[in-house]
Amino acid sequence: MKTRSVSFKIAILFLAFTAVFTLFRSSMSGIFSLFYAKNGISDASISSIKSFQSIGILLGLLPAGYLADKIGRLKVLTLSSIVIASSFLILILFRNFLFFSMAELLYGIGLALNSGTLIAYITDLQEHNHISPNSQLMGMQVIILNLTTLIGGNIGTWLFAIKDTAPIWFALIGLGLYPVFIFIVIKVLSFSDNKATNKRQTNSIKNIVSFFKKRNFWILLLLNVGYDCGTQFVLIYWSIIYVERLGFNLSIVYTLFMFTLILGSIVFNKLSVLANTRSITILNIVCMILAFILSGIIENKYLLLILFLLIELLMGMMSGQISATSNEEIYGESNKSTMLSTVSFIAEILVSFSLFISNAIMKMAGNLKVMFFVSAAYFSITLLIIPLIKQREQ
Repeated sequence: MKTRSVSFKIAILFLAFTAVFTLFRSSMSGIFSLFYAKNGISDASISSIKSFQSIGILLGLLPAGYLADKIGRLKVLTLSSIVIASSFLILILFRNFLFFSMAELLYGIGLALNSGTLIAYITDLQEHNHISPNSQLMGMQVIILNLTTLIGGNIGTWLFAIKDTAPIWFALIGLGLYPVFIFIVIKVLSFSDNKATNKRQTNSIKNIVSFFKKRNFWILLLLNVGYDCGTQFVLIYWSIIYVERLGFNLSIVYTLFMFTLILGSIVFNKLSVLANTRSITILNIVCMILAFILSGIIENKYLLLILFLLIELLMGMMSGQISATSNEEIYGESNKSTMLSTVSFIAEILVSFSLFISNAIMKMAGNLKVMFFVSAAYFSITLLIIPLIKQREQ
């Protein structure tokens, strides 16, 4: 009975931290590109600005994992919200390419500090209380993440229609108060911060090298690389393509695609019980590649919107899969945050390269639609995971 009570409290903490952080951060979802365009930044330059976010993530990932294991995961979550709030303050105060790029750099560092830190914290709590990894909880976290992104994004688009800096102020104030929320929740639920033990940290460099010998590490890496590189174009340009170019209403499109993301997370939860990981992965990848290719060919705006929603549905499914896989593969590892940050570090190197390549391709082609085919090519990288999953299941 005690184990069930602790498991419930861990779930509440996990979902609450996810919901509040995502609610305020996501008020800028879909707004960044429009905000930059409104301030005189060209389409190709927006991609260059967004690449600084990937550089910031890259610079922050390995230090983030080390700090989370060294000083405590909740302390790093607190630092993450402060850094992201600072990046939003720069957007308010300065309006040019240089400062936009600087804000994206800081934003990326803040995301890096948050990346994997909460899952590492929760997994450590599960280990300490002898609770097994729970794929249903990970799936629920993705659902909550997408639901609060939907709510926060709609708040952001509503505020943006009033004043272009209003959603930025909303995010800045909320993230500034997030550390207070963390303190209150852990006090109410009687939890404390956690980190790797001193014994586990002595060979952190050796542990990082040892990750490359593990099949599970490569499964996580390929999932992240294929997913992140393949979806960057849609995440950056969806508002420009489907709102500015095709003329759909911003709030309607944003609401629809967030609902399909949530639906994708729910579908993953159901399929994870009925089918094995290999089958789900193949289904996701093949459907995603076909959806991207068709989006590059079809001209009808309504069919393009349907394909966009299909892509978001598949993204929701893959998000749940990546989250559940991360929880399972770091269970029992010593430096959990370091392992996850190493995966993300390598993935972000490749994402940074992909953004610069995408920028060059767009300039040469002079047409955004060519990037649907490039995204399909990026996503095919994930097919390399299939033999690894097959070996693992055997």
